[in-house]
Amino acid sequence: MDWTRLKRLDAPTSTVVSLSEARDHLRVSHSLDDAYIERLIAAATAVIEGPNGAGIPLQPTKWVLTMDCLPRHFDIDLCPVMSVERITLGGEIVSKLAYRVDLDSTPARVEVAFPSVRRELGNVKVEFTAGFTAIPADLRHAVLMLISHFYENREAVSAADLKDVPFAVSSIISRYRAY
Repeated sequence: MDWTRLKRLDAPTSTVVSLSEARDHLRVSHSLDDAYIERLIAAATAVIEGPNGAGIPLQPTKWVLTMDCLPRHFDIDLCPVMSVERITLGGEIVSKLAYRVDLDSTPARVEVAFPSVRRELGNVKVEFTAGFTAIPADLRHAVLMLISHFYENREAVSAADLKDVPFAVSSIISRYRAY
């Protein structure tokens, strides 16, 4: 999937982990770093979510996928996909009877009965909702581990002192990727 063709239409109304959860994980008992920790929560979430991260939206949000033509089959690699609300072709809504969606697959698959090979820039819009109704515990923990990593490694580092993102985070994220 071309990740540049994905756009989030709305933002989550809450954070993945609360400030108090992050402070507990960091073993920080004062409030002096609260603003900084809140920025770390946002940064850690961004590492995992959306097309600029690992492609795993943690909370239900609406997205739009833009394509130039409507193929017979296509995947929605941002997952998990909860629903496909509508597909428009040249501004006209495609009837729900003209396509089928398989939400049980990873990635979600769409099959179109009457594809359009006519190519026009941004001619097709697929609006969908993706995310977890309940964020898996291991993904929540990955966010906390990233927050901790960022908290401990605040500055840019030299090559001799380079600290990678923890392997455990990569391992957890890889289980949820669609690609």
